[in-house]
Amino acid sequence: MKSRVVLSLLVLLVASSLTNVTARELFVNAADVVVIRSSVASQDIRLLIKFSLPEVLAGKSVDFARVEFGAGCKGAKGVVSLEAFRVTTAWNVAGVSWTQPWGKAGGDWDSDMSADWIVPVGEGKPVYLDITDFVNGWLEKPSGNLGILVKVSEPFLGTFSTAAGQGLAKLRVLY
Repeated sequence: MKSRVVLSLLVLLVASSLTNVTARELFVNAADVVVIRSSVASQDIRLLIKFSLPEVLAGKSVDFARVEFGAGCKGAKGVVSLEAFRVTTAWNVAGVSWTQPWGKAGGDWDSDMSADWIVPVGEGKPVYLDITDFVNGWLEKPSGNLGILVKVSEPFLGTFSTAAGQGLAKLRVLY
């Protein structure tokens, strides 16, 4: 009987502490999205995504941040491996290409900070990349928010969705 009372009190304490937790969630549509391809190897493709973080996040850190978008993947293996990296060079949709404004063809990124996802072959497959560390870095240093670069780790016969209604890139944030 005594252990049941102690267990009940423990459950009440945990439950009451959980009711004070108020996780907030928000979705942010991509500010800029562009696909760049190599003119030398048509299978070399990159997706660049940039988000403008809302003021409500200023001075905070996020518990979880995930970028979501669609991909149409074709390949011999049945799955395609995607990697995302934090971009290190400023870019804009009007002036970006495989070679511009980058120091190296295909884009400049921080190889120490990455996220990955395995996508099944097929059209309109959703991609979810955990970029919590990226977003917290952008909140600490807003000038570092140059977006993310998604690349395929093997030859890629497909595309990324960049149009509304086709898996437009968005950021899901819990803070």
